[in-house]
Amino acid sequence: MTTYAAPVTGVVPGRQRGWIPVTTPAVPTVWVSTAEGIISIDVVAVELAINGLRDGWTLTSDEAAYAADLLFRRGVLYSVIAHRVGVSGETLRKWFPTDDTPLRDALARIRTRAPAARASSAVEPIRCGTLPGYRRHQRRKEPQCEACRRARRAADRHFRAHGTYVGAPEVPA
Repeated sequence: MTTYAAPVTGVVPGRQRGWIPVTTPAVPTVWVSTAEGIISIDVVAVELAINGLRDGWTLTSDEAAYAADLLFRRGVLYSVIAHRVGVSGETLRKWFPTDDTPLRDALARIRTRAPAARASSAVEPIRCGTLPGYRRHQRRKEPQCEACRRARRAADRHFRAHGTYVGAPEVPA
């Protein structure tokens, strides 16, 4: 039987903030029915691997595929998945052929289109008599105009009533 050393933090393994939960640790082995047959998955090992605590031991191929699938659903990068699960990027592409591109390739394509998209969209200038206008005066260390001071007071009243600045009224300049 393989034992897994959890970090000594005073918190039950799998309950730390930021961990990706797999299932309850009370049931460490799960039997999954697939097209190839029934497979056994040690969910404690999968959870430790997903959260980056795989050190000195390896997952079975079924456990690695299950862990990789959970990480893909979370939107984790290919390189991080490959490192945490302990497989190569080519293996990930064989397992998940429909997840066609790693995130870094998709971002490279987005960056090439971004300047053209920004050039076509018109950005409204910040006007006095609005909360962004008041904040612009503050950022520039300028004295606030009367319209911006009234807009700030109206926005504060709106925040106290609604709990948000979204939809705060604008004051005519």
